[in-house]
Amino acid sequence: MGRLLDRGAMAAGFATERWTLKRIAALIEREFGVRYHPRYLERPLKAHDFSVQRPATRAKERDELVIAVWPKRDWVALKKRRSESIARFSSGMRPATASVPGRAQPGRGAE
Repeated sequence: MGRLLDRGAMAAGFATERWTLKRIAALIEREFGVRYHPRYLERPLKAHDFSVQRPATRAKERDELVIAVWPKRDWVALKKRRSESIARFSSGMRPATASVPGRAQPGRGAE
């Protein structure tokens, strides 16, 4: 059974490489003539050290070259702009003003 699964789902006649419990049940029935409900395959597969593995999802439009170049080209420019803009202040916040509670002039109430 392990060798059949290791060959891959496409080698077993399926459209994609993704194994599902339904596909494994169909493979077992076709190869060994034993019928299993897909729901009951999880435990025996786990007992034989098979585990759930989900393929990494990636966008079809993903361009590896653009991703590799981005840190060298765009990030340097963004970082440079950011460092120039924060050079004036140590914080992105405005400096404190006299309107802060407890800082009002004597004799004047809060407005």
